[in-house]
Amino acid sequence: MNEMETVIKEERWSLWTRNVVDKYKSMTDDMIKKDLKKTVNPIAVCMEHWKGDFNISTLIRNANAFNIEKVYYLGKKRIDRRGCVGTHHYTDIQHLSNGVCDLEDLKNKYTFIAIDNNVSKTHKLRQFDWNKLEKPPLVFFGEEGCGLTEEVLNLADYRIEIEQYGSVRSLNVGTASGIVLFECVQHLKNSKVARMSQTELYDGTCNEQNVPSQLTLL
Repeated sequence: MNEMETVIKEERWSLWTRNVVDKYKSMTDDMIKKDLKKTVNPIAVCMEHWKGDFNISTLIRNANAFNIEKVYYLGKKRIDRRGCVGTHHYTDIQHLSNGVCDLEDLKNKYTFIAIDNNVSKTHKLRQFDWNKLEKPPLVFFGEEGCGLTEEVLNLADYRIEIEQYGSVRSLNVGTASGIVLFECVQHLKNSKVARMSQTELYDGTCNEQNVPSQLTLL
């Protein structure tokens, strides 16, 4: 076997050993991303990442599992990708380097929803009416331990808590994001937001040219 044949064999082996469903086994990363866009859910998530929380990689994996439109994150640019199991290759991820200033630009594009069990006047997740949203939701998750900052909570249009029945005070971000995204996707399938065209949803009201899109991985 010559060098070129070896390279081709290694590339094919890499494709077939990725953690993807069978339909994507033989596709390149770009092909997968293009196909996912056909059925993308009009939902975005944002995580505060000031201390380098390892949960962000699980959040990215969950976002891909539910085919979420975009993942934003605040704070440290470098993230630990080990928990992503390769999903960062097919998920639209954007670092907001200007922090809260960038979020204020996104207010025209999304309905801001904060997930937090430590605030007053929250809505219960199972009782929240997702159908009343006029714009796609941007769902915020805080860091492990400290949760969301006051700056983000103050920008939220709604605050939602996950009902719990045991003694533990809170769930970690990875677990919480999976629960919330599942619930959100189920309710938005037949909502006004889901029926809107991509042109109506993203009509340029947010100037993303001012928001860097580079992702730095470990």
